[in-house]
Amino acid sequence: MALTSSVFISYSSKDKNFASRLATDLKSKGLNVWFDQWEFKVGDSLIKKLGAAIKAHDYLIVVLSNSSVKSEWVMKELSTGLVKELKERRVVVLPVVIEDCDIPTLLSDKVYADFRRNYSSGLNRLIDAFPGQLFPSGISVQGRKELSTNISLNNVTNTNVIDTIAKMPK
Repeated sequence: MALTSSVFISYSSKDKNFASRLATDLKSKGLNVWFDQWEFKVGDSLIKKLGAAIKAHDYLIVVLSNSSVKSEWVMKELSTGLVKELKERRVVVLPVVIEDCDIPTLLSDKVYADFRRNYSSGLNRLIDAFPGQLFPSGISVQGRKELSTNISLNNVTNTNVIDTIAKMPK
């Protein structure tokens, strides 16, 4: 059975086009995505809904740009994610860099997904952060990593790859 990771995307409104594309791509990969443009209804309390959403989701993806590192909302969401990370003693905050900017000090030691030069590479790097997640191909992130080190993909069909993963020793 597939594990479904859930993510909250924190971003500056000036980066809305990037965030929307990212949310759509992550959702298409089978992740449960909380994206404000899809969630807010007229009359909703921003503070209540944002706080509850960050607490309810496994991960907080923070989109880092010149605009977002200056945004009070993004920094508050980031702080909430970092507190959750400390309390739960696990990785919660997943930084995504979309342009050269001043990385917040509290994120300076974290590895980030770099979208600055190549969107697909950044997306693949980000997807690797979801352990055990099954994606539409049926191959888990762990399975993809094992494939690259344990078997050759020359002349192998997708069905054979999936069968090979299923038979791998655990």
